[in-house]
Amino acid sequence: MSNEDLHTRIQGELVQSGAYAEIYNHLERELRNSGWYDEFLNLTVNKIEHTDDKQLQLGKLIAQLQDKGIESVPDNIKEDTLRRIAQFLDKVIE
Repeated sequence: MSNEDLHTRIQGELVQSGAYAEIYNHLERELRNSGWYDEFLNLTVNKIEHTDDKQLQLGKLIAQLQDKGIESVPDNIKEDTLRRIAQFLDKVIE
């Protein structure tokens, strides 16, 4: 099985099994409960309000904030999310 075939199979299983929605919803809930969501929203609004670039586009904004957003996710949330993904993969790739 090629890597592309494996990727397609995993992606299909992730969606069909409901695991994608479960992991996504859990992650969103944890980010909101930790305060990360509000902090990142404030950072984004602040960036938009204080930019000199009057032609700021969404793609450019994402490029400017993406690394900061990922770095600022609490480690325990990253670890828990990765653990959930690994558990799913263990079931699929047996």
